[in-house]
Amino acid sequence: MMPMPTVEQKIRWLVDDLQAYGPERIILFGSAARGEDDEASDLDVVIVKRTSTPFVQRGVDAVRHLRPALGAVDLFVYTPEEFQRMIEDESPFLQRAVTEGRVLYEKAA
Repeated sequence: MMPMPTVEQKIRWLVDDLQAYGPERIILFGSAARGEDDEASDLDVVIVKRTSTPFVQRGVDAVRHLRPALGAVDLFVYTPEEFQRMIEDESPFLQRAVTEGRVLYEKAA
């Protein structure tokens, strides 16, 4: 039986796998970002991406790029405009994700 991948390995896979999805930014938040994760923990991820796809479909599209070995991943995909507006409106969800989160990837300008 293969050993369980470490959280750091899962994070590397996540960033590698999502490159094909075309993100502008990938932010890990939640227990994995705080270092409080265990084998049963999922990965909580905010993705910022230019898209015209409806919000409810975006996570479905993004998760198709992920390898099964990653296990449970919760993806929240926002356009740059939505992300900025939610930060300006002080959305508690995004405020927490940004404050405690770890930027895993940022597209070069």
